[in-house]
Amino acid sequence: MLVNYGFNLNIPQKLAIIKESNLAKQDLINEVTITKLILSCMVAVLVIFSTNHFGLFEGYSVILTYSVIQLFSDALYPMAILQGFDKLSWIAKANAVSKLLYLGLVILVVNVASDAKWVNFLLGSTGFLVHGSVMVLIYRAESIRLQWVAFSRIKFWLWSNFQFFFSTVASYILINGGLIILKNFVNDAELGFYSLGQKVAVMLRMIPIFITQSIIHNASRLYDQDKISFEGYLQKSQRNGLLITALICFTAAASSKWVIRILAGEFIPLSATLMSILCLLPIIGMLNVSNMIRILVADQKYILSKAIWITTGLMLIFSLIGSYYFGSYGLAVSLVLAEIFNYFIHYILLKRAGLGK
Repeated sequence: MLVNYGFNLNIPQKLAIIKESNLAKQDLINEVTITKLILSCMVAVLVIFSTNHFGLFEGYSVILTYSVIQLFSDALYPMAILQGFDKLSWIAKANAVSKLLYLGLVILVVNVASDAKWVNFLLGSTGFLVHGSVMVLIYRAESIRLQWVAFSRIKFWLWSNFQFFFSTVASYILINGGLIILKNFVNDAELGFYSLGQKVAVMLRMIPIFITQSIIHNASRLYDQDKISFEGYLQKSQRNGLLITALICFTAAASSKWVIRILAGEFIPLSATLMSILCLLPIIGMLNVSNMIRILVADQKYILSKAIWITTGLMLIFSLIGSYYFGSYGLAVSLVLAEIFNYFIHYILLKRAGLGK
């Protein structure tokens, strides 16, 4: 999260607007890439010192030290840039290549338990190699050059993007905080059953994110050039996305018994019921896509940060109450309620700022 620093939220929008200007996009890409690399170096040094000099993370310090290569892989991960250029097919191909290369190396290198330290190292190394290669292709395709940037620009981005980074921290708590709370109120068996049901819902929860990523390029361009066309495009995308998400999620909920049986090797009624409840999350989350697009194209990072932190606070309260009184069922319903509030909070804050519809 620190290495990405929220750049995935605002860089696609900025690139979509300036992509016709070679100098502007060259400056932007260089500034963001170098800032992320500097953050990677800082975190890597912190991790290495923590593990090797301060005795932290005892028991897996070697694995953690070997894992720092993943920070540099993330720094070069070109998702935000390719979103801005509307070339998401590149990232799909790059991911396929890196994962196949990683799988092959794991099979060749990891043979006994003592080889575990190489797993994350191989993941980070293959990612670094492939992502670096894609960055080279981007520079060539866009006819731009890699140049060092002034420290003032790095400082600018660290300050400018802090709210976006802060929002990603809240999003992480929003997704994972409930499970941490639940473990204090239920036994390990029920916690495991909940985790199993949540797995499918977490994957489905990515659908609204993918749709947001796929339309942000055109939405940013239309918002800058033609507000009427922007509204029409956003409404059409929202309607189609909601239809697709509902179809997938209702199908998943209806087949939860078989999905759990496949994942667990046996039918677990609690996991199937929890999965059916949590399948509502992507559908409700899809309602918020239009709000998110409006926030991103208008670069309203303060609204985003405020909305997500209010939602996170409500989620923590709901989860504490629900988990205490009703266990895993209470947590599942609490997350659905928090997602509903999330939509209305974003909507109300946008309306107050004069950006809602």
